[in-house]
Amino acid sequence: MAKKRMYSFAEKKHSQRGLVSTILGGLSLVIFGALAYLAYYLDGEGGAYMGTIGLTGAVFSVMGLILGLVSFGEHDTHLLFPKIGSILNGCVLAIWIFVILIGFGG
Repeated sequence: MAKKRMYSFAEKKHSQRGLVSTILGGLSLVIFGALAYLAYYLDGEGGAYMGTIGLTGAVFSVMGLILGLVSFGEHDTHLLFPKIGSILNGCVLAIWIFVILIGFGG
């Protein structure tokens, strides 16, 4: 017996939370790149300001990961941005955790 095909005429939109998640992941990645360059340029003498900006980048990544995972539950939306945002934020968060743990060890 052949499967019946179900057609949906509802317009799918891009998930707003997924889009924000992707933007936060990109912003966190840019912050990481800028701080890595500044740390090299200043020979590791960035001080508390760079640490505060780095912690802000890590918080952006955590919030982006949460928003990306929550946006998978939205109905009638494309899942492109939630997938990109979740993967990007997960990878960037792993990098932030690695850098923070190295900082505590050294």
